[in-house]
Amino acid sequence: MKSSSIIMIGVVFLLLVVLAFALLNGWFPVSRDTHPPCEQLPTTAEATSALANNESLAEKIKALGDGITVEVGKPCNDDQERGLVLVSYSTKSERDAISDLLGRREGFGVPVHLVKR
Repeated sequence: MKSSSIIMIGVVFLLLVVLAFALLNGWFPVSRDTHPPCEQLPTTAEATSALANNESLAEKIKALGDGITVEVGKPCNDDQERGLVLVSYSTKSERDAISDLLGRREGFGVPVHLVKR
């Protein structure tokens, strides 16, 4: 009876460790980023202009990892005229680096939405 209890406690502990590891390494998509409501987003033309005017920032973001993309996104299914700067990344470390860079810069002048691929 005691050995089965010890085994059960060990299994539960191991599962908790694996779950914590998976969450910390981004194995389960948990979005921390949201964008403003669609009616508060700029037009896609404004977002396109903001991205074009801040091309050096976009290039610095892309340089933070392989496959990072920076583009104008249209997150509102019912209003395709609303847009923002959409940054797609693959890993938690890329996300952290992007957030750090954006935190030290003025940004694009329009909302930026980070999305894990």
